[in-house]
Amino acid sequence: AMVVAPPGVGKSLFLANQAARSVLDGKNVLYVSLEMSEDKVAQRLDSIFTRIKQVELQHRVDTLEERLGTIANQVGKLGGLHIKEFPTKRQTVTGLRAYLNQLRNYKNFEPDVLIIDYLELLGTDESMPEYQAQERLAQELRGMSSEYNLLVWTATQTNREGKKVDIITDSELADSYGKMRVCDLVFSVNQTENEFDQGKARLFLMKSRNGRARFIIPAKIDYSRLVISQE
Repeated sequence: AMVVAPPGVGKSLFLANQAARSVLDGKNVLYVSLEMSEDKVAQRLDSIFTRIKQVELQHRVDTLEERLGTIANQVGKLGGLHIKEFPTKRQTVTGLRAYLNQLRNYKNFEPDVLIIDYLELLGTDESMPEYQAQERLAQELRGMSSEYNLLVWTATQTNREGKKVDIITDSELADSYGKMRVCDLVFSVNQTENEFDQGKARLFLMKSRNGRARFIIPAKIDYSRLVISQE
């Protein structure tokens, strides 16, 4: 599954919300960050889980722990969460496979959901043109999802036109159209400056292999707590 958006419009934010939702649903989640530190990702998830504002987290540690405990009691069995940062452009899909094996063999942790933030920051064969490299990455991730029986979520950038159009479609994908072919689910995050000020966005379902596509879902974004919800 893939989320598409221009820089700064909420790709990482959506992936963090997806990670939190999966944990609440009892799924084990591995969050691979290729740009943001592990601490920063953890802080984002703390806000999403507890609804405590980002600016208040460090002063409300006791409240944070209390709310996490309450959530666990209310939800029942929570999934596990493992956050791992790799240097930008230094980790490959082969390296991810090795890391999954390491988690299984030495940490007894097998994820149901793998979140990669984000596609273009994975290492590639530098002899390939960028459009071929990105298509190959998507294909390799698809193969890995089948091999390890897990759901892979990632994000990708738009081209420059993505900032200009009202609805981002496959025409605005940066570099490679082919990276979308192997996906089961693809949607774009669309937002005008006015919508940003109002804490709103529109999710456009670009592709759904097993259902209807080409429709819009209105969304709300609480930027103080980093929570995305359906409007």
